[in-house]
Amino acid sequence: MRESMQLRRVASAACALGVAGLAGCDPILSIDGAFFPAWLICMVVAGFLLGGIRFLVHRAGMEPHIGPRVPVYFCVYLSCTLALWLGFFRL
Repeated sequence: MRESMQLRRVASAACALGVAGLAGCDPILSIDGAFFPAWLICMVVAGFLLGGIRFLVHRAGMEPHIGPRVPVYFCVYLSCTLALWLGFFRL
């Protein structure tokens, strides 16, 4: 019982240190005096990109050939978000 409690404390301390270490990794952007995290801006822009991509896929007549649409479009949205993040903040 004592080893389990000690292991839990070590795991909690390691988790807290990991979270504290990651807190400084996110760039903050100032837009008209308000500070926004960069990932939030990437998510909003990716939403607009997804809308444009879906419009193009629909206009091309390829939408009926897409498998389960929700997971596919979610993956496209996630890919756009991560590509924006990598393109603007990691290169």
